[in-house]
Amino acid sequence: MIDNSAANEFRTCPLLYFENREAEGTGLEPKSQVNEVTPLGLGSRLHENLEEYYQELKGTPIALYPESPNEALENEAQMIMTAYKAKYPVEEFEIVDVERTFKVALPIFCPHCYTKVVHYNWCDECHKALYTTQHIYTGKIDVVFRDRDGILNIMDHKSEKRRSNSNHPKKWAATDQASLYLWAASKIYQEPIGNFYVNVLKRPSDKLQEGPIFPDRQRLERTQEQIDIAVRDIVFIADEIERYKAIFGKNLWPSNRQNCSINNWDCDYYLPHTFGWDPLIREQKFQKKTEYLKLAGVPIIQP
Repeated sequence: MIDNSAANEFRTCPLLYFENREAEGTGLEPKSQVNEVTPLGLGSRLHENLEEYYQELKGTPIALYPESPNEALENEAQMIMTAYKAKYPVEEFEIVDVERTFKVALPIFCPHCYTKVVHYNWCDECHKALYTTQHIYTGKIDVVFRDRDGILNIMDHKSEKRRSNSNHPKKWAATDQASLYLWAASKIYQEPIGNFYVNVLKRPSDKLQEGPIFPDRQRLERTQEQIDIAVRDIVFIADEIERYKAIFGKNLWPSNRQNCSINNWDCDYYLPHTFGWDPLIREQKFQKKTEYLKLAGVPIIQP
């Protein structure tokens, strides 16, 4: 199975993917320090708050998630949600699904020429026998809604620091996630999907002197050609991951050292990869990765 985060990690650095997904059977993640507000921790809490909010707007309220034991994180999340509800007290669309987890079977491509396969044991393009498996694309769609014209659309929530441009429109114009989610949603709902909307929640300033802000939602359109290329590309990455597993197994995978430290950002594994894995570093700084997507029992949708 492969999702967008896994594909992006592998593209950034195969060793980063290994540490996040394969090490010790589950992958590793950094431990949060006491009252530290990490982007991942805050993003997870905001998704819980947003799920509660949109389920209520849909008319199917759910039991509230427990508050975070991290007081600083909980306070910031509640500050953001209070402002968000004031910005969007109602929505001008019909909410169809909230936090829809999915597994969709990807089409099979020839691993020699990456033409889509019609006959499962033979490539009609390069005339080679095939020995490949079908990959499963996974993810979670934050909100599926039907607009005034009756067309289904997708909305994805993204939180970022006040001065960050991590969700700049130029970046989203090029990213594969919108293409892949539109493709997956068309298989899930068995009807054409309109657009992918990016719903950015900008955090308060570091000292909370400036409150959160919510830029206009970015509307992303994709052509069929863009969608087809994105599907082919993620199958290629999934094939490469399987090849690395077969070659390197539980040993450290090859790394892309150019991406260890970029623009004031250090890889979570910068220290152990630079100076070596010390048992004390492992014990004090890292823990087993917790599952983000709850996929148990989710059926696989065939393309």
